[in-house]
Amino acid sequence: MTLTVSTDLSVNTSPTQVEEKLQDKQKALRDSIEKGEPKIFGVAQIVIGLLIISYSIPLLSAERTMILNFGVPWWSGLMFVISGAAAIALEKYANLKAVSVCLAISALAIIISVIALVLYYADIAFNPATECHEGPHQMCDHQYYATHFSTGLKTTISMVSMVQTAMSSAFTVIQYNQRRNFTGYATMTELHPA
Repeated sequence: MTLTVSTDLSVNTSPTQVEEKLQDKQKALRDSIEKGEPKIFGVAQIVIGLLIISYSIPLLSAERTMILNFGVPWWSGLMFVISGAAAIALEKYANLKAVSVCLAISALAIIISVIALVLYYADIAFNPATECHEGPHQMCDHQYYATHFSTGLKTTISMVSMVQTAMSSAFTVIQYNQRRNFTGYATMTELHPA
């Protein structure tokens, strides 16, 4: 801030060139975040998280396997909802601290998504669909239908999780680039909160 004193002894303040440059960079950060459309990514992540949770409800009627014992659909779906909520909040609080927090949550969502995918495919491999044992009415037994339903549902959920992983990865790369481009222009309150 620069001070100027006029001949009538009135004092005027004006921002310095550094302060103006900082304000310009902060505006550029906000514009960059808005251009990245975090709200769209956030809503998509929330919908995918809720989709995974809702698709996993019928698994409760199937045989309990590793996926149900570990609660994979619920903690992975919940993490996607949290990641989406953070992305939506990023548009409201567009500063470097919010970008860093959202970046960390998105990275954690990617890690959890990959772990969930490994567990889904391990569960499908360890619990394959059974063969048809025809009964007296030329129909397969109950176990055949139950295992095929369970395997199909787990495959569907894993495909949705793959979409989530790709979307979280893209969003994380966008956030990382935004954070890297504007790291040198953080305000003192962002660097050292009171």
